[in-house]
Amino acid sequence: MRALLISFGLFLLLAACVPTPDVRPAAAPKGAYTLDKNHASLILRLSHSGGLSMFTARFDDFDASLDFDPDTPENSQLSVVIEAASINTGMADFDHKLAGTRNLLDAKAYPQILFTSSTITRTGPQDGAVTGILTLRGVSQPITLNVHFNGGARDPLRGAQVLGFSADGHFSRSAFGANAWSAFGVGDEIIVHIEAEFLKT
Repeated sequence: MRALLISFGLFLLLAACVPTPDVRPAAAPKGAYTLDKNHASLILRLSHSGGLSMFTARFDDFDASLDFDPDTPENSQLSVVIEAASINTGMADFDHKLAGTRNLLDAKAYPQILFTSSTITRTGPQDGAVTGILTLRGVSQPITLNVHFNGGARDPLRGAQVLGFSADGHFSRSAFGANAWSAFGVGDEIIVHIEAEFLKT
């Protein structure tokens, strides 16, 4: 019983440390932020077998930096670097095949996938459209991410100001020359979902 009470007390103590996010972008501190890799995910989905299912994968190794301007969010800047070989489908042999195929990721020749924002348009109190240049397999094309600001807070456990975002986007993989298996029912449209927390530097 004593151990149970101690555990419950620790739970309450930790719960008291959980910050309440402020969802107003203007309330967030201005300046440079870096990605908290322990609280971020980058998920890809595409049609499989002509639409029988949506195949899902993720990148395990990526980094990002954010220069956030709360007064004028349109002036904020975002850059992302993804290690192409970190593709993860849960099947190691298939991951190597995806990374190594020349008309897919071709990670040996093009080890990094890059995104740099160019324009940001505010579409709502907590929402914006982030347009930038995606460079994949050495090919650069504009794409747009629809971004939702989840809020900001001072996190005592991490000792830093934290901003949270969710983002969705899509692009044509063939536009980047990644057109392998298109004739076998593998879709062309890549759907991207991102969850990210950034720490104030």
